[in-house]
Amino acid sequence: MTLLERLGGREAITAGVVDTFRTLSRHPHPSRHEEAVGADFMEYLQALGLSPIRDGAGNLLAEVPPSPGREEEPLLILQGHMDMVCAVAPGSGFDPLTDPVTIVEQDGYLRTDRRSSLGADNNLGNAAALWVLGQGVSHGPLRLLFTVGEELGLEGAKAVDPAWLEGAAYLLNTDGFHLGRAIVGSAGGRRETWTRPLDTCPAPAGEAWQLSLTGGTGGHSGDDIHLGRANPIALLAGFLGNHPQLAVACFHGGAAFNAIPASAEAVVVGPRPDLAGLEAALAPFRATDPHLRADCVPVNQPERVWTAGFRQTVLGLLTALRHGVYAMDPQFPGVVGASANLGVAEQADSSFAVRLFLRAARKEDEEAMAKENQALAEGAGFALSVTGYPGWPGDKKNPLALALDRVYRAQTGRGLELNMVHVGLEPSVFRAKAPALVMASTGPDILDAHSVDERAPLAGLADYALLLAGVLENPLS
Repeated sequence: MTLLERLGGREAITAGVVDTFRTLSRHPHPSRHEEAVGADFMEYLQALGLSPIRDGAGNLLAEVPPSPGREEEPLLILQGHMDMVCAVAPGSGFDPLTDPVTIVEQDGYLRTDRRSSLGADNNLGNAAALWVLGQGVSHGPLRLLFTVGEELGLEGAKAVDPAWLEGAAYLLNTDGFHLGRAIVGSAGGRRETWTRPLDTCPAPAGEAWQLSLTGGTGGHSGDDIHLGRANPIALLAGFLGNHPQLAVACFHGGAAFNAIPASAEAVVVGPRPDLAGLEAALAPFRATDPHLRADCVPVNQPERVWTAGFRQTVLGLLTALRHGVYAMDPQFPGVVGASANLGVAEQADSSFAVRLFLRAARKEDEEAMAKENQALAEGAGFALSVTGYPGWPGDKKNPLALALDRVYRAQTGRGLELNMVHVGLEPSVFRAKAPALVMASTGPDILDAHSVDERAPLAGLADYALLLAGVLENPLS
C-alpha cells in the first residue's frame, strides 16, 4: 500500500489539514498576542499524548518518542511559528486582537472573507505537520518547536534556549511559501524606525478633507516585492508634495514593517483637491493593484496642521525613500538579493514615525541601503532605532534538502527546486545557536501573504503532507 493510500487519499488528506488549520486559527494570533493560539497548540499536542512545554517568551517545545526500531536515527526538529501578520481591510470593522479570521474554501482556494489576512503563514505548514503526526506515520527521534513573534523580526527564535536545539542533526522549517521548493538560505533583515517630533501650527480657515488611497494589493515585503505593486504611502505623499496649497493635518499609511502598504490617508485643509493628478499616478498600477482607488470626503476642521517646513520635509522624505528591488542575487538567478519596503508612516499625538524594512542576502547591500536611508532621514531631522537578524547563507548541496528532493520525487514524480528566498526565516537565528544543525525549509503554496487577498491553493495540500510524511518515514543519514 502506498503512503498516499495509507493516509486515506488526497481528499482525506486535504480535509484533515484544513480541519487542523481551522483548529489552530480559532483564536486571534497577531504577533505578541499568541497566548490563546499557544494554548490551542498545547491542547492539540496533549491530545496526541505528548507533554509540551513553553518558555517565558511563549515558544513551545514537545519531544516525540521515536517509533519502535528507529531509536538510533538522527534527531529531526519540525519547526514553525504561531504568529501572523494580520492585515485588515479599511472600514471592515475587523479587530485583529479580538476577531478570529473567517476561513472559507472558494474556487479551489483556502482564503478569508477579505476583511483580514488568512494566517496560512505559518499555521498552514504547522497544520500539515501536526495532522501528519497524528496519522501514526513511522518516524525517528522527533522534536516539535513552535515559536512566537516571527513576524516581528524572528523575536521568538532569538529567545529560544540553545538547549532546545541540542542533540538535533536536522531542522525542517515549515514556513516556505512555495510547494515544490526546498529553501536552503534566506535574506537577513533590518528594521528601521525613524521618528521626529511633530511641528504644527493653528489650522488655517477653509474646508477640511480626508484623502485616501485604499484597496491596494499589498502583500509580503519579501516574497512579493519584485512584483512592482503600488505603495500608497509614496503615492499619496507625492500627490500632496505637488499641491502645496493643501495644509496637512495628519498622515497615516501601512500596517507593518514587512507588509507592502495597501492604503494611506491624510487630512488636509484647503480647496477641494482635484484627484486627477492622483488618478494619473495610479494608472501604471492598474495591472498589479486593480482595486486601488482614490477618494476625497469632507471631514471636521482640525485644530492644527503641519508647519510648512515640516510638511515639505516629511513629504519629501516619504517620496525619496527607496521602495522595491535594490539588487538581484548573484548566486541564485531570479531571486531578489536586496530590497527596501516603505511599510508604515504613522502620526501619533506628538511625533511622526516612518518604518522601513531592508532585506539583503549580502551584508554590503544592506549597508549600502542603510547608508542611503540614513542620509535622507537624518537630513530630514529624524532619529533612528534599528533591530534586525542575520542572513542564512545558501548551500545547494544541503543534505536535508537533497533528502526532501528524493522523497518528493518518489511521492509526486517531480523534483524540488533548491533555492534561496528573499524573506527572513528562523533558521538564520538557529544557525548561530547550533552551527552544526543542517536546516531546510519547505511549505505549501501561499499567495499574497500579509494581505487581505492571502490564499492557499487546496490542490497542493496533499502533496505537501506527503512530503512531510515521507521525510518522517525515510531515515535521514
